Amino acid sequence: MPLDSLKNSIEKKCPEAKVAESDHSKTGWYLDVAIPAEKIVDVTETMFDEMYYLEAITGLDFKDGFQVLYHFNKFKTKERIVVRITTEKGKKVPTISSVYSAALWHEREVHDFFGIEFEGSPDMRPLLMPEDADFHPLLKEFGKVNAYLRMDEIYGDDK
Repeated sequence: MPLDSLKNSIEKKCPEAKVAESDHSKTGWYLDVAIPAEKIVDVTETMFDEMYYLEAITGLDFKDGFQVLYHFNKFKTKERIVVRITTEKGKKVPTISSVYSAALWHEREVHDFFGIEFEGSPDMRPLLMPEDADFHPLLKEFGKVNAYLRMDEIYGDDK
């Protein structure tokens, strides 16, 4: 299976990675990779070397922190992969713009909507929000939210 090579490469760069196969018809991806934030550049380099392109970066806001999700795919074989990092609120996440220059746009968008900062980014100017905006509209604290949960309430203890 072609994903075995990718799994091995990721586990070599990041032994603490949790790599799980996923039912594409239910989740939209074939592999779900959870890694520590400080390993995102190493794993992203692996994705680049394995000829994956960056589809999107987005965030999730939980009571106990953020998740930043990186979606990768391949043109020919269509192997969609999600790489997740978990971080505390207020803590910066390393930029991957040195590997994928298109990440700059995505990181700026995530910063606009969630307030997550990307350490080492050459450009964190607002992308879609007004420059004087003092709020991040996708944070759960912005407006009334009834379903504001911790990560383990959604994923269980194994993520």
